Amino acid sequence: MAICKTCGKKYSKWATPVSARSVCGECFEAELSHEAEVEEQRQQDLPPAPTIPERSPRKPMVPIRLRSFLPRGHSKIVFALVMGCYCIAVGSFIATWTWLARLPRPPRAFYLRGDAADVFGLLIFGPLIESLMLVGLFELVRRLRAPDWAQILTSALFISALHVWPWWPHAFIVLPSFLIQSASYFYWRRASWKEAFWVPVCIHSINNVIPALSAVGRAMRHA
Repeated sequence: MAICKTCGKKYSKWATPVSARSVCGECFEAELSHEAEVEEQRQQDLPPAPTIPERSPRKPMVPIRLRSFLPRGHSKIVFALVMGCYCIAVGSFIATWTWLARLPRPPRAFYLRGDAADVFGLLIFGPLIESLMLVGLFELVRRLRAPDWAQILTSALFISALHVWPWWPHAFIVLPSFLIQSASYFYWRRASWKEAFWVPVCIHSINNVIPALSAVGRAMRHA
């Protein structure tokens, strides 16, 4: 028998846990309950743990390449439509800058009459002849084993230089269009040069749609 140091009662050591340490079973249970209450109260008094915001995984940066601006399909018609729109957009952008730079205005000889011959020349005859010259010079430079960029640049510069008369800023306005046409021919030439020839022809015709409509509208206003 032993005497509890908390309440002074006699108790049997064989009936209490070893960790009781000189207290009876009732006092030991009371101490455990008190400690549990104190611990629970302490947990309630603690501030809540800061929450870490969830971060979405970062997507890898994809480098922008020239191929990113090309149509994904293999249709030459869709390709020509997209490249034609590029030509119109870039040409309009440069034409706007020529106006902001206060360059000389186009002379009267620069404007077409807007008759059927002009429309035919803009949409059919002109694209055929100029594309034939562009492809011919491209193949000539290619036979000289010039690098790819030289083939594209030389043919585009040559055709653009033909547009100096009668308004020299026109050569700079059409230069990006002929660069796109020359690069398009180079892109499709891997299959066949005969098939690739019609790609710049179509791009050129699409690019000339707005000048043709403008010439027709001018003719109708002065009729």
